[in-house]
Amino acid sequence: MKEWESMQTKQPRRLHSMINFWSSLLRRLSRQGVLVFASSFIIHLSASAGYAGGPYVVWVNLDHSFDGERIDSVVADFVASNSINCDGQWKSGDSLLYMKKRPPLIDDDLVRKVFLKRDAIQRKYLSDALRKYSEIGFRHYDGLDGIVVYSNQGVAKMMSLTTKKKEIQSVVLASRGNRPMKKDVEDAFCALLPPITRAP
Repeated sequence: MKEWESMQTKQPRRLHSMINFWSSLLRRLSRQGVLVFASSFIIHLSASAGYAGGPYVVWVNLDHSFDGERIDSVVADFVASNSINCDGQWKSGDSLLYMKKRPPLIDDDLVRKVFLKRDAIQRKYLSDALRKYSEIGFRHYDGLDGIVVYSNQGVAKMMSLTTKKKEIQSVVLASRGNRPMKKDVEDAFCALLPPITRAP
């Protein structure tokens, strides 16, 4: 997290210098009637120079009961709301959560083996599937930053794995037989949200 925060503070200065340079060039080119390429290029720099976007995260709910559907709704409403921030990690209009449209290699069986059985071989397979994922029609940046999982086996809990990492993070949401509260689900999602791991 500290490394990411350091990148965040350095990013605006470098980006500001680049934008100033291209703004100056744009003014010079405008006198010669050359505008289209320069203006589109400076917009692209403002939006993406040195920044990978994200995080891009997969959501998997291993509880297919009615209460599991309620958890899905809580998470979906939360990431679509204006109130979500997660201490600056979640950026509305930039971060992505793959819920229904899940990468085909990441199925429930694989997720159970990784998160419930702690299978190290399957964890590597999952991490590779996240890292190599590429979506047709969205090729700005390949790969996903991690996965967040909900399970009610034993106790209701949320877990996450960051791409290229080995450690599984976990937060218990409710004791056996009790339903997780909405606020607890939202807080756990933010606490477990994987950071951006893809290179810009």
